[in-house]
Amino acid sequence: MLFPLRPPIHRLVLIGALLAAASCVSLAATASTPSEATRRAIGHDIQAQIDTGRLNGVAVALVSHGKIVWEQGFGTADPAGRKVTAHTPFSIASTSKPFTTTAMMTLVAAGKIDLDHPANDYLGKHKFVDADGPANAVSPRLLATHLSGLPSLFAMYPEGGAARQPSVDTLLRDYGFLNAPPGEHYEYSNLGMAVLADIVARRAGMEYGRYLRKAVLDPLGLHDSFFDTDVARRQTMAVRYTNDGRPMPFYLTATPGSGEVVASVHDLARFAMFHLKDHLDDQQPILTDAQIDLLHQPYAHLPGFGYGMGWEVSHDPSGHTVLSHGGGQTGVSVEFVLLPWADAACIVASNRQSDLDFLQGVRDRLLRTVAPDWTTLPRPPVPPHEGLPADYAGTWRGTLTAQGQHIPATLTIDADGKGNFALRREPAQAVSDFGLADGWIAGGTNGDLGTPDTRRAGLIQLDFTLKRRGERIEGEIDAWKRTPDGITILPFWTSLTRVK
Repeated sequence: MLFPLRPPIHRLVLIGALLAAASCVSLAATASTPSEATRRAIGHDIQAQIDTGRLNGVAVALVSHGKIVWEQGFGTADPAGRKVTAHTPFSIASTSKPFTTTAMMTLVAAGKIDLDHPANDYLGKHKFVDADGPANAVSPRLLATHLSGLPSLFAMYPEGGAARQPSVDTLLRDYGFLNAPPGEHYEYSNLGMAVLADIVARRAGMEYGRYLRKAVLDPLGLHDSFFDTDVARRQTMAVRYTNDGRPMPFYLTATPGSGEVVASVHDLARFAMFHLKDHLDDQQPILTDAQIDLLHQPYAHLPGFGYGMGWEVSHDPSGHTVLSHGGGQTGVSVEFVLLPWADAACIVASNRQSDLDFLQGVRDRLLRTVAPDWTTLPRPPVPPHEGLPADYAGTWRGTLTAQGQHIPATLTIDADGKGNFALRREPAQAVSDFGLADGWIAGGTNGDLGTPDTRRAGLIQLDFTLKRRGERIEGEIDAWKRTPDGITILPFWTSLTRVK
């Protein structure tokens, strides 16, 4: 699971890497595979969580030196009682992002995508824009590394529901405003990764799921896996369950390229071995080792954390590089961790986003069987929350923009650093948890933005991610809602000017 640089209260997320020295590799070669006793103990604990109703279906896989040394399924994949196996396809949410960037890199290798070319040139009718018009500094590389300046966004579209999944072109029209200059800072953006997948489809000349199968899934022998547009195969996947254990109808998201791959732990293990450069005999070399390294190279650098092209990059206490990308949304929890220095990887998948500490503990227990010094996946520190400087005090007026609407807004900051926020001519609401986090104005309040999407989803909670730039405050205000059945996050480009 991914943690943004400036984690507002609503975000789930929800960072290459050169191989370590040869001395580390020789150390890893002494690691053992799981003993029968270890497998029994871990399996017993997983089954106990299922029996008590805390989980539904779980599958695990462990890789060491180019081999899957353990894979097994537990529990059920659906209400009918279908058993989970290592070949059961699970929705993997944001663990899809390394697949998207791998597909992109095949087109870079073919000369069809230039990583540093203006992404707008690869798009359809609607483009990235900022306050000055088309934002041509956004490139595929910046999209792949969450440095584009695009906002966060997440929405769910259940099968049979009133709303339909929008096209990427529609998303760009409604929400494609940059909240910061390209390259300035890291902001985890499902929208950016969805646009990247759309670029892949356009440059490949075919629907994204079809190209993903042709260029990545089939050549790597990932036969259990598919993209959500492969409607005929949806019945094979594990049914997703709400956080409180109810089966969910199938759903799509607003940003398919960011999170709609469906894969078994067996296939994720094979995908991990490709990225570990194990060169399996039954996998085609769709990328060179140098191209794989380019994906793993961190571009966004944060304290204790980096992000490559679709990969989180961190380091263990010994300084070894760790590659990972978890996946988490309603009905999905995936742990996907690669240890290049140990030539090892671990996958844990669940069809329910609950009991996360337990699932991460299973991940760590498995990794310690092939890397005995492993502790846990490092997490970046949360920036401290500070009060606003005195010169922020004043009245700031402007607009929030999305879906073609420009909504008048006023932010008032008093001499004590407390804030009030009003939409249109409505009464002002107090801003809670108001202050600075890593130089960005953070806080939360309530308000009815009144756009078609916020009205449909019933969104009234607002969350600030704003930056003072001279006599202006700009950035993003997100309308959001989270329930046991799902989460919605919709961004509004915000521009306010000091009036007194």
